[in-house]
Formats: sequence, structure tokens, C-alpha cells
Amino acid sequence: MVAQVPKLGSLPPTRSDRSKCWKARDAYFACLDANNLYLQGLAPQTHKEVIAIDPKRLTVVAETDPNLPKAERKRLFACKKFKEAFDDDCLASWVLHFSLLRVKDLQTDHLRKKLDEEEAQRATANDDFWEKVTAKPKEE
Repeated sequence: MVAQVPKLGSLPPTRSDRSKCWKARDAYFACLDANNLYLQGLAPQTHKEVIAIDPKRLTVVAETDPNLPKAERKRLFACKKFKEAFDDDCLASWVLHFSLLRVKDLQTDHLRKKLDEEEAQRATANDDFWEKVTAKPKEE
């Protein structure tokens, strides 16, 4: 299903419409988190793949891709019913906004973790260096 496109002059979503959209979004994103996916059809595995994602030009695998193994297709599209509900319950502009925001947030979290790991390695290396420098010479 394709998300709703508002008609010119239409009224903005009501409070209940917005609430319904947010619930659909939360359910879809929870499913994506449980299946370790960024979005339906998008599951970067390496650091290089994560940083290569351009949130403004998202390229996701099509479910009909003949080169996609059956097990991989099942994994990448495990949240299909939640995605359809998200598309049905939200305006198209909201679906795009929430999807881009999710990808950007996941990229930021990944990069933050990567930098923290590198910093921890540098700190450990510095500790080893200072232990060697400040160690008392061995007496023979």
C-alpha cells in the first residue's frame, strides 16, 4: 500500500488520526528493531554499509528482486504487515519524515558506538604506555 497523499485544501489530521499514525509507526519500528533492520528492505551489516547510506536517497532492496535468496527476503520483509499499516495510517509526508529520521538516528547511534569503542581502545593503549613509563626499573 502507498501512504496517503493529502488533497489540496484538506483538513490536517485530527488528534485521533495522529495518535493512530504514531501507534502504527511505533509498532513498525519495534518490528524493525526486533529484526535488526533499518527499514523494510534495508539492513546494513558493516560499518562501511552504514556510513554509505544517504538518508535523502534511500535505496532499499525490492521484495521482487530475483537475486535475493529466499531466507534473506523473509528477513528483510519480516515487518511487511506493520509497514502496510504504517502506510495506511499516516500521510505520505509523515512516512517519509519518520523513515528518514529513523535512518539518521540509527546512523548517528552506530557512529557514536564506533567512536566510543575507538576511544576505549586508545585509552587502554595510553594506560599501557604510562604503566611502562612509570614502572620502577627491575633490580637485578
